[in-house]
Amino acid sequence: MQDQGNITRRGFVQNAALAVTGMSAASYTRVIGANDRIRLGGIGPGDRGSGRLVAAKRLGAEIVALADVNKAMLAKAEQALGAPVDKTYVDYQDLLARQDIDGVIIATPDHLHHRCLLDAVQAGKDAYIEKPLARTIDEGEDMVRRVSASKQIVQVGNQRRSGEHFKRARDVVESGTIGPIRFIRIWDFRYRPVDTYIKRSYNTELFAPELIDWPRFLGSAPKRPYDPKRASAWRWYWDYAGGLMTDIGPHWLDVAMWITGSEGPRRVTCNGGNYQSPDWETPDNVHATLDCGTFAIVFMVQFMNGQEYDGAAFYGLEGAIVQENDKKRFARYDNKRREIESWPVVEEGTAHMQNFLECMKSRKQPNSPVELANRVLIGAHLANESYLSGKRVEWNPVKWSRA
Repeated sequence: MQDQGNITRRGFVQNAALAVTGMSAASYTRVIGANDRIRLGGIGPGDRGSGRLVAAKRLGAEIVALADVNKAMLAKAEQALGAPVDKTYVDYQDLLARQDIDGVIIATPDHLHHRCLLDAVQAGKDAYIEKPLARTIDEGEDMVRRVSASKQIVQVGNQRRSGEHFKRARDVVESGTIGPIRFIRIWDFRYRPVDTYIKRSYNTELFAPELIDWPRFLGSAPKRPYDPKRASAWRWYWDYAGGLMTDIGPHWLDVAMWITGSEGPRRVTCNGGNYQSPDWETPDNVHATLDCGTFAIVFMVQFMNGQEYDGAAFYGLEGAIVQENDKKRFARYDNKRREIESWPVVEEGTAHMQNFLECMKSRKQPNSPVELANRVLIGAHLANESYLSGKRVEWNPVKWSRA
């Protein structure tokens, strides 16, 4: 069996192209004629980052180096990959300085995304960066401007853009079969009465202070003494992230914008609170309403009860399409609530990584470039602004400015 870590870039792209086009191996070789390998580094390879690195390796990329401020996370990532990498670093700049790396997978805490991505692009590396693209609106605008001025390929980890089931849902809406969309309901409910990230912060094998370069973790965030809860559960602290709204929201709001073709919200309100997780700064139960001009979105997320799992429903005047994730399917209904058709929901993460690797070769724009990822993220940012201020937030999606 061929060693997957040594599959060439040509081999990876060839396999993908053959599956899609039915071309023979000989004809494909004549068209492409490349023989270099995709060599990647991982920056911030925690739980999510390790998963993305493993996916890239399975698709034929070679993972040659890792960088993380937490030495324990470096060890876990190598374990997930099944073998040590060539070298690990605490400072990601040392990884970027290597000339034998084509691209990087960035899965750091959100507050480090801006600096890491811009440094990667400046170093001439392509990048797959986890969602959300940016911690703030201003950072996102700067990332779009500077990536667009470069020659690098950047894929943002809004993997639903690579889901065939969502493409079919978009086609249904575009066909007019269910009539004009007037309301979208999105929910993400999970049963985590004890937060897993807070719980693991007590594990000294992962979050002992001597394992972590705390100043590097903080970056440009406010300086404070080492706190294992913040190191582990950074998602739930305003200094580093935007809580559930920007952790979960980008996926679902992306889908809503994509399927409807909307430019974005005009008015956003958000409410919620901390009812179960006293360690969190951000709300553990949050719901936002987004007025998108011709329809409204209600987005709800909480991790205290998983009764309805997660999903989305698009309501038109002549019917509806509903993603029923507990049944792993999409279904279309007429306006009398009769099921007309259904199609399966499949895993999108592998296809999204495959798209990134293919675009590294072709130099075409990926399914979720920074411009798009920044646009679909605005609703989550505005929702957090509304939650913190207690006021409705106005936005002009055409001028891309505050109303």
